[in-house]
Amino acid sequence: MKQLFGKFACLMLLVMACCVVAPVSAMAGTGVDNFKITSGIDTRKSSEITFDATRVISGTAEKGAKIGITVYEPYTVNGKTYYKLIRTYNITVGSTGIFSQSISLKEGANYLVVAARKDGKYSEIRTTINRKDKVLKSVLSQSIAVPGQSKW
Repeated sequence: MKQLFGKFACLMLLVMACCVVAPVSAMAGTGVDNFKITSGIDTRKSSEITFDATRVISGTAEKGAKIGITVYEPYTVNGKTYYKLIRTYNITVGSTGIFSQSISLKEGANYLVVAARKDGKYSEIRTTINRKDKVLKSVLSQSIAVPGQSKW
């Protein structure tokens, strides 16, 4: 019985490993080689907040890849979200494999799609950058208490 349980456990472990690894390896061949955002977007987060009117997005991808950075304004009608195109930036990755682009952000929500294309391969990163107005920045900077000050 103990041997049967051991074989069953090994079989289940193998099945679970295939379920986890198979989808990743199936997708691995479809993306643009070396595509990665190195600064300007925190890819670990789905959204960020800033007071800045511009943001420089930099990254890497294989030489000759076409990078498109598209900025949309999300809006909601009857509970459904739509996206209005604000601006698109296009870059071709040079021999260094590095790209960099300054983009403009409007106040409010900016939905970004950074996409890489080459030889039928496609990769993308999506995020939302919420730009807050300067009045809020001023109010916050005047009301923040620093530890050690006499008034909180």
